[in-house]
Amino acid sequence: QSEERFIRLLNQVRNNDMDEEGIKILDSRLIPDFRRSKDDGYIILTTHNRKADATNAEELQKINGKIQLFTAEIKGEFPEKSYPVEIQLTLKVGAQVMFIKNDTADRGKRYFNGKIGAITKIETDKIFVRCKDEPDEIEVTKETWDNIRYSVSKGTRQLEEETLGSFIQFPLRLAWAITIHKSQGLTFEKAIIDAGDAFAPGQVYVALSRCTSLSGMILQSKVRSSSLHSDSRIVAFSNSRSSSAELQNELAI
Repeated sequence: QSEERFIRLLNQVRNNDMDEEGIKILDSRLIPDFRRSKDDGYIILTTHNRKADATNAEELQKINGKIQLFTAEIKGEFPEKSYPVEIQLTLKVGAQVMFIKNDTADRGKRYFNGKIGAITKIETDKIFVRCKDEPDEIEVTKETWDNIRYSVSKGTRQLEEETLGSFIQFPLRLAWAITIHKSQGLTFEKAIIDAGDAFAPGQVYVALSRCTSLSGMILQSKVRSSSLHSDSRIVAFSNSRSSSAELQNELAI
């Protein structure tokens, strides 16, 4: 019944057709004084980068231990707007992090984009992450993202690709909080949604639809009725992205 209520709520937000029951469902998940516990796996979805950055910095500060910095290596041409992760990662043992890339098949597909865990050990060229309910640590090394330019050969009419540059960094980001925009294409079992300052049509729908269930969704602030308006283009884009749940099923094959 809870799943049916959740699906009904998402459909109402998506179709800009909220009724009294839909509002009641939203209000039932409004828990502004909700307090997280250590390693509970909740991630905050918020509207602005500054909010996400402030939350991550605050939570990192609470952890005793040495801060370790990892600066990305950039080769050739790689535009700043295309950086897949921060150029400088600030991490500590105990930090909650999220993978931002899928692991490769030849390494056993140990993680996927959106998977959350906690750092257990940091070495010069390796970071170890343990995910909840999994017995083994994941040994994480740096990944390479290529900036590729595609063109059609005039002679053969075949598609050709040219690597212009590369970005090399650990595929991790701090994950106590993330913006709603960056959450597109991901799903979370536990999420705290702070969408009271939603400023773009469809932003609330994207945030709500990142959750896998009603019980795992906490509203930190009341959603204004003006923020519930959805843009069909944003909804279509969000729904077209592969979810981490789908990716997890694929990785299990």
